Formats: sequence, structure tokens, C-alpha cells
Amino acid sequence: MNLTVVIIAILLWVFYKKGGNGLPTWLVKALGVFLVIMLFRNLKEAYHFVFDESDAWWPLIKENAARFNQQLRDLLQTMMKGS
Repeated sequence: MNLTVVIIAILLWVFYKKGGNGLPTWLVKALGVFLVIMLFRNLKEAYHFVFDESDAWWPLIKENAARFNQQLRDLLQTMMKGS
């Protein structure tokens, strides 16, 4: 069932990128309603997925943000020195 939802979401994204003429509006609305219903049916799994994944990714994001900030400070200091 989850694979079906992913495939439908990917198809919607492809048709959205193709342009406004990709899908009839009634079909987009019907698929949107289907995805919302699937989200409500699997609300517990979706909740756990979002929070478990965010807990797993947060240390990496924090480390990369700190590294980016340090490199930006180093760049600005180098530019201010004129070297």
C-alpha cells in the first residue's frame, strides 16, 4: 500500500513539472484526496517516520551547518585581511 502512495506521488510530481496541461484538475484533486486519506489511515506510521527520521538526520544537519558557518567566517576574515 505504501508503494502505491509513493508511485502516485512521483507521478503527480512528474506531471506537475511537465506543466499545467499534464493532468485534468479533477484527477489531481482525486489523487490529492486519496493521498490525504492514505495519510490519515497510516497516521501513526507517518508520525513515527517523520520523528524517527528527523532524530536520525538532525546531528548531520547540525554538524554541516556548524561547518558551513565556520567556513563562512573564515572566508570573511580572509577577505577583510585582503589576502
